Amino acid sequence: MKKLVFYLGIFLLAGLGCKTDNKTLKPKISGSTGEVLVVAPDYLWNSPAGDTLESSLTRELPCLPQPEPMFNIIHVTPVNFDKMFQTHRNILFMRIDKKKYPEAKILIEHDLWATPQLIMEMQAPDIPSFVKLVTEVSDSVVNRINEIERSRIISYYKKYLQGDIYNKLKEKYHISLNIPKGYTMDVDSANFAWISSETPTTSQGILIYFYPYTSEDVFTRDNLIKVRNRTLRKYVHGQIKGTYMTTETILPPEFRAFKRNGQYYAQLRGLWKLENGFMGGPFVSISTVDKYHGRVITVEGYVYAPGDKKRELLRQVESILYTLKIYPDR
Repeated sequence: MKKLVFYLGIFLLAGLGCKTDNKTLKPKISGSTGEVLVVAPDYLWNSPAGDTLESSLTRELPCLPQPEPMFNIIHVTPVNFDKMFQTHRNILFMRIDKKKYPEAKILIEHDLWATPQLIMEMQAPDIPSFVKLVTEVSDSVVNRINEIERSRIISYYKKYLQGDIYNKLKEKYHISLNIPKGYTMDVDSANFAWISSETPTTSQGILIYFYPYTSEDVFTRDNLIKVRNRTLRKYVHGQIKGTYMTTETILPPEFRAFKRNGQYYAQLRGLWKLENGFMGGPFVSISTVDKYHGRVITVEGYVYAPGDKKRELLRQVESILYTLKIYPDR
């Protein structure tokens, strides 16, 4: 039996109950990145419908060194869903009623009580139909939540750019990335750049490298890993002589090809390690063709955070990758 979890610490803002279409009058969203608030009566949450939904949303996130769920779930019953909860960033309603919902479906709405807010409502006539619906749309739901969380981070970073790095990338490499304040440029050679943000306990880094585009074969999983290992061995060294960053092979990286705004990308998601050393963590990279300069561009984000959760740290650097823009020579 799942326990009802009351969500504490959500801040309140003036105009909380305002339902005007003017977004400027609505409060900002509350809650932490990667949280989903599920609104459902206890009988439904504790049924196979709730079990299936919870399993879908808390499945293990791939390619992390320690298990972490895809999202953190907060459950509240409809009677307790008051103004304090209405500003949450990601809200999912579970609805079952034979008369009201003869067909199983999911509805999506944005910015009902706060901004930028995602609201989903899953409807079904009965529990078996609800379970079937979750099974069919679970990947789409996960992608929708991840996409809006990424867009929120991108919007925030755009407001607080590290201007000197942004300008250097554009002038020297003919690309731009929304690097937020707090990052520093560690290396900026002809075909490689290393940018990082360091704290006493964590490290987040962006690696950028370029090489000639010869054919579509450069975008195979094995070739991407080969180029990655060769490049990082040359440029990314540890503090001890003879140590360098490379790809962990015990858990091979996952490969995915996709298109974004008509541009082809090849993605690697896996683990990095320090060869001849003891450091490691998760990374994600995307590679694409720069048609203006006949080259492949790879942008990669990595995290080092021993003893800490890494899901949100990785989400932050991954969001930066999705701001990549390529420019012709001036």
